[in-house]
Amino acid sequence: MMNPINWVQALEGPTLVAVICGLMFIEETGVPLPFAPGDLILALGGIAVAGGRVNPVLLVAAVGVTITIGAIVGREAAALLGWERLMRIAQPLRARGALERAAGLLERGGWRAVFTARLIPGLRVYTTQVAGVSRVPMRTFVAGLLPANAVYIAAFVGLGAAFGRPILALIQLAEHQLLIALLVLIALVALFFLTRAPIRRTLTSLQAAGWTGPLRFSLGSVSVVLILSAMGLNFAGHAIAVTFGLPLFLDSVGTVLAGVVGGPWVGGSVGFISNQVSSNTVDPIAAPYSIVSFAVGFAAGLARYLNWQKRPSGWVALWLVTFAIASVVSTPLNFLISSGKSGVGLGDSIYTGLYGAHFPRILAAFIGEAAVDLPDKLITVVLALVIAQGMPRPRVASGAADLDLADAVMFVVRSDRWVRKLLVAAASTLFFWLVIPLLLLTGYNVEITRRVRAGSRELPPWDHRWRKIRDGFKLLGAILIWFVPGVLLSIPAGIVGTLQGEVTIPTAVSDLAGIVAAAGSVWFLVVALLEPAIISQYLDRGFLGALNVSAVLRRVRVNLALSLVVGALVVALSTIGLIGLVALLVGVLITFPYASFVGAYLVGQYARLTDRPPLRAEAVDRGSVGQIKGVV
Repeated sequence: MMNPINWVQALEGPTLVAVICGLMFIEETGVPLPFAPGDLILALGGIAVAGGRVNPVLLVAAVGVTITIGAIVGREAAALLGWERLMRIAQPLRARGALERAAGLLERGGWRAVFTARLIPGLRVYTTQVAGVSRVPMRTFVAGLLPANAVYIAAFVGLGAAFGRPILALIQLAEHQLLIALLVLIALVALFFLTRAPIRRTLTSLQAAGWTGPLRFSLGSVSVVLILSAMGLNFAGHAIAVTFGLPLFLDSVGTVLAGVVGGPWVGGSVGFISNQVSSNTVDPIAAPYSIVSFAVGFAAGLARYLNWQKRPSGWVALWLVTFAIASVVSTPLNFLISSGKSGVGLGDSIYTGLYGAHFPRILAAFIGEAAVDLPDKLITVVLALVIAQGMPRPRVASGAADLDLADAVMFVVRSDRWVRKLLVAAASTLFFWLVIPLLLLTGYNVEITRRVRAGSRELPPWDHRWRKIRDGFKLLGAILIWFVPGVLLSIPAGIVGTLQGEVTIPTAVSDLAGIVAAAGSVWFLVVALLEPAIISQYLDRGFLGALNVSAVLRRVRVNLALSLVVGALVVALSTIGLIGLVALLVGVLITFPYASFVGAYLVGQYARLTDRPPLRAEAVDRGSVGQIKGVV
């Protein structure tokens, strides 16, 4: 059977333009084309432009007119369906409230909301349909549609023309990943509806135990010994499994222990950081699995509030929960990284055998992963809980830090003119290679942090640009200086690698250079985790304050758990922001600035919580808060 994409690639000239326009028109009217998504079709057009097989002006003009008309037709078709008919369909599915909120947001946001939503991968066509059924005025819809179409066409045709065929593989990989994610999401939704009664009882128990929700957390005094010991247990367990060739991972004993003793955010952060350290030393592919370790540690922390560690049934429940999390989340990652294999001989053998017996590939991969995770998480939970039983109860600090992650995530959209401010940040991201926009965006994030430290909960205006550029230059300069030791440690490995083919280098020298380079990689990770403390010192004492090692470490010691969690979240947010690259240029322009705003907000809260009380009092006496409010 002919592949439609290969058929389109074989065309040229006006025929190719006509086919591209036809497919784009069909998709814009609301008919899904999984075999020929619009992103891929436009990239094919860009490749044809680069190869001289089609006139670029004709292609861009024709596609621009086509998708505009198609979107208008799609909006009118949705409008004919009508809000009432849609609500009658949505009512049994319990989706009425969500659709009403989505329609309200689109209507309140005006053309800016249409523009933004049309550029978000996966929402482009749905935005048209919601605009139709919610009766968004045609003038408002077209005002957001036209600039969004211009950006969309320029992005994907330009990518196709610039990068050629490799970009097709990237887009197809992204589509494949999104399909897997959608299937996993459907399975999770079905699981939720099947188990919502037990979940409701569990949440009631958590609330009765004093837990106020997964996006709000209080951190008491967690000793450095616990955190370092937990990470050491993770590395030691994994080393034992690798050395003796065990069909296990054994890399999350410390993660579960930290969660049970220190709570969900400490457990999740220990798991996340352990994987990051492993990725920079002995296991290059460990970084993507940080999400698995974080989820396992977080679940173990929730078990603490349910007192599962105090009864046998709780031990079994924690084992099954951690097993389910590890298996379900690791399976799609295995596909993205190693074609479905888990990296453990037993699991890979099971996967290969089942796939060879014509089992569905996703099912074979899941069974192979589960065969390793089932005994692995049993041993992990038993060891972690046995150790926890022998530990004294952690001392709760009188001034425990309290952060609200939900507030950090939502403060952007609650700010005045947030869409305009986010678009300016997106433009700065797009032109970061000119340096000045990068400095401006960094300085803007410093301003967010400064205002949150002083008590503000709003995105600042994009004024005083030269001051923001100076802030960005000084802060980036300070962080680069912090990175210098890591760069120096990586030089020997670079020299050895350069000379490897020219002269004979003793194995001992090569191994030593590798160890030194690994130490340099770990140093980069340590600096990344210290960034909240470094930025806080910059706010307090300027450029030289950010380089004051003792002062930075003092902030870390104010509340080690707070420093660990905020540092891990800032690193994770940077990663999440760059995931927009999966959605190509348009995605990263939105996700990266948004994630950086959330990170700046968390660092501002961190700076406020780790300031010495006299410093906060002096800041108030100097009227800094009033000055900041005056700028607003």
